[in-house]
Amino acid sequence: MDKTVINFRLSDLRKAKHITQGELAEFVGTSFQTISKWENGITMPDITVLPVLAAFFEVSIDELLGIKPLKGDVYSSEETDSEKFWDNHFEYIMRSRNESWNNDYLGFLIREVWKIDNPVNVLDCGCGYAHFAPMLMKYLPEGSSYTGIDFSSSLTEQAEKLFEKYNINGRILKGDFLESNFIDKFDIVMCQSVLRHIGDSKAFISKMINAAIDGGLVICIDTNREIECCGLYIDGMDYGDLCDHSGAIKHWKAELENSKRDYAAAMRNAYVMRGLGLSDIDIRMSDKVSFVCPEQSDYDTKINDFIDSKSLWYSDVEEAVERLINHGMTRNEAESYVGKTNKICNYLENNKSEVAFTRFKGKTITFGWKRRA
Repeated sequence: MDKTVINFRLSDLRKAKHITQGELAEFVGTSFQTISKWENGITMPDITVLPVLAAFFEVSIDELLGIKPLKGDVYSSEETDSEKFWDNHFEYIMRSRNESWNNDYLGFLIREVWKIDNPVNVLDCGCGYAHFAPMLMKYLPEGSSYTGIDFSSSLTEQAEKLFEKYNINGRILKGDFLESNFIDKFDIVMCQSVLRHIGDSKAFISKMINAAIDGGLVICIDTNREIECCGLYIDGMDYGDLCDHSGAIKHWKAELENSKRDYAAAMRNAYVMRGLGLSDIDIRMSDKVSFVCPEQSDYDTKINDFIDSKSLWYSDVEEAVERLINHGMTRNEAESYVGKTNKICNYLENNKSEVAFTRFKGKTITFGWKRRA
């Protein structure tokens, strides 16, 4: 039996049942030394013994072998709604934010859809390093101001530098938006790439509405994971394989059930807004599609950023596999999922001088107006 692809759970099960190695050995008909070797991965039980052990502990053989999580396993949250998580993923954020918008489309939304022709005060909730501020302020009427709030120290420090570089009219606040109180109200309250990472998007949107003036505009921008997973095409790789994310669906559902993190927040935001009383709700989609090829002057930067943004999540393969198993995948699904990510990175790395790829994130912009009192 190949011990490298299993995580034998015998020790965990024995301790949970509060029995000694000797007591288990007596039941199985072997020595406690043999049980110790099984638990430490030195040897493995004969295949005929596995059903006996599984029946004794009232688990499946897949659960015994660690191929599936045990029913009693404690769910380990990603904690994507914590400061620590985003401070640790600062590099990923920096590398992944340049592929979401075409500037002219944002200008179109401001002028033609939202009809903003007078100076406005904007609150960006969960602003990160305020990467959106320079682009947004470029198209807003002169005299507009931007306030960004985020709980990550690393990101707000970077945001301050960005403000200074672009001489942005506004301020950056370090704090948790949900725990902050704003005396002043804002003409526009927005968030981007936030709601799919938090446990209670309804409470977040409700807080956004409270921060808006009567008649103010509330905007929620996010990406649907189902769409995003089918939005990568790499020349020379099988597109069907790239689109396959069956194991990921289990992962997302486990997150939704255990930590309320909603992988489909982008699709549900309009319904939350409607339930909270916003009016004239509508949805648009960013028209940004990234095509990267060797003829482009910034090709090296784009491909390196993409490789780095993918590999940062899976630097420790076994740790990633165990986390995904804990989040509902089987071991085979988890290994396949992580293996595919590494396969993509390796293919791009080995074909840097000639490979081209297309990426479509399907970012949705859901918005509505706060009713006047």
